[in-house]
Amino acid sequence: MKLKKTIREQYGLQVYDLFKAGRYEAFRTQNSVCCIVPVSSFEDEELYELYYMSQFLQEKGDPHVAAFLLTKDNGLYFEEKSVRYSICRSNLSQKRAASSPGRELARFHQKARAFPYSITKVNRIGQWKHLWEKRLDQLEGFWRGKVQAHPLDPFEKLFIESFPYYLGLAENAIQYLVDTELDDHPQPIDAATISHNRFSAGLWQGEHPMKMPTDWIFDHCSRDIAEHLRHEFHHRQAEMREEGFRFLEEYDRTTPLSSFSWRLLYSRLLFPLHYFECIEEYYLSNEAGKKEAETRLKKMLKDSNKYEEFLSAYSSMLSIRTRKINLPAISWL
Repeated sequence: MKLKKTIREQYGLQVYDLFKAGRYEAFRTQNSVCCIVPVSSFEDEELYELYYMSQFLQEKGDPHVAAFLLTKDNGLYFEEKSVRYSICRSNLSQKRAASSPGRELARFHQKARAFPYSITKVNRIGQWKHLWEKRLDQLEGFWRGKVQAHPLDPFEKLFIESFPYYLGLAENAIQYLVDTELDDHPQPIDAATISHNRFSAGLWQGEHPMKMPTDWIFDHCSRDIAEHLRHEFHHRQAEMREEGFRFLEEYDRTTPLSSFSWRLLYSRLLFPLHYFECIEEYYLSNEAGKKEAETRLKKMLKDSNKYEEFLSAYSSMLSIRTRKINLPAISWL
C-alpha cells in the first residue's frame, strides 16, 4: 500500500497493520499509537501553533495527549494524492480509570492555562462577539435572498420560516455577551486556555482514548463546557438534566468558575450555533448530507421549546446550587 511506503520514507516508521482508532486510520509502534490525520484544511501557521500546544501538554504528563510527529525533514505533514496528512502519536497507556468528564476537562484546562507561548492563528479569546455578528450578518443576507426567491424546496421553506426566531436568539446572546463584558470582571480562571473547536466527552472515549491537537483552539474554558452541554442536549436529551448538571458541578468543584465564566457560558448556550451549522451544512453537502441536515432541522424546530426550558433550568440551577451567582434574567425565557 502506497501510504505505508510514504510513511516509511517520510518518518522512518514501519507500518505493518492499519486499524481504526476513533475517527482516524492508525498504526502501532513499539510503545505508542499513531493516527494519520488529514490536515489540508489547516494553514501551516495553525499547524505549528497546534504542534507547540501538543508538545507542551505531553511534557506536562497528560498520558492521552497525541503530539505531532515531525518528518525526517522536520515537516509537520506529508502529501498523498493531493491530501495533506499529519501523524499524531499518543503513548500507549493503560485504559483510563473511570473518571468524570467534568473533572477531567477542568484538569486539562488547568494544565493548558500555563501554556507560555503567544498564539495568533488559532486564538479565539475575546473574539466571540465579532465572529457571531459576522456569521449572523452572512446568514441573514442569505436568508433575505431566499425569501425573495420563493423556494419550493421543503428545507428552504423551513429555513425561511424559522430564521427570524433564531435571529432573535442570536441577538439576545450577543447582547448578553456584551453586558457580561461591561458588567463583570475576568478572574485568573478566565485566562485563555487550550480548548476545543467543538468539545464533547465522546472525543476522549473509545478503545484508544486520545486528545487530538487538530481538535484544539485557544479560547475561554466556558467554550468547551457550553459545547459539551449543547451536544448532550441534542444527542442524549433524556439524561441531560441529571448528567449535564453533574458535569457542571464536577468541573466547578475541581476548578471553581467565576461569575464572569458562568455568564460567558450562558451567552454561548444562548447563541444557536447548532442552527447555524445545520443550515450551513445543508448548502455545503451532497444529497445524502442534505437529507440528514433536513432531518436534523425538523428535530431542532420540534425541540425548540425544550431548548428554552433547558436554558431556563440552567439559570435557576445556578442560583439555587451556587448561592453566589445570579445570572441576569432573559425576560422571554
